[in-house]
Amino acid sequence: MKLFIAAGAFILFVVPHIAHAEDAPRFNGFSSGVEVSHDRISVRQDPGNIGATRSARKDGVGYRTFIGYDVQIGNIVLGAEGATGGGGKAVRQTGTRGQYLVDPGLTYDLTARFGSTLTPGLLVYGRAGYRWLQTDRTTIPAAGPRLVREQTDGGITYGGGAELAVNRHISLRAEYNRTVYDRTLRANKAALGAVFKF
Repeated sequence: MKLFIAAGAFILFVVPHIAHAEDAPRFNGFSSGVEVSHDRISVRQDPGNIGATRSARKDGVGYRTFIGYDVQIGNIVLGAEGATGGGGKAVRQTGTRGQYLVDPGLTYDLTARFGSTLTPGLLVYGRAGYRWLQTDRTTIPAAGPRLVREQTDGGITYGGGAELAVNRHISLRAEYNRTVYDRTLRANKAALGAVFKF
């Protein structure tokens, strides 16, 4: 997590002084990009009915690819984005009657963002939308057979970030978001990305 914070600070405060953007790049039109992220998956309560009394969580590395479209009107930027990704590590919850394992797979999301340019080429924004997560859920009872099921959960995702235009075709961004899939499964993501504009 410290690495992501340091890299985000570098993008937002150091890069502007060493990368001279072209005259007033704007956040308009189609774009695509990639992100690498620090993902934290949390399992709360006891979805596996194994007698667990504590929440469990696991940190891992994730990735995401996306396509989007932005419209800039004055200093205001409105955008929409669709993406797919993956990564993160399996979370193991232990109880008095066995273990419960949640192994994250692919994610899909549709989101919108709303922001403002603080200076030409530097956008600060909020993001909200809906994200789906595919998981393998494994219940390992202390006595009895192992039960494995595939499941897809969906939930509200929200967060914010900043994007810096290096030139008219490339920008860098740092973003943090949170997804609540249901009352037992949640995810936090701190991401760094590169955006390529058409």
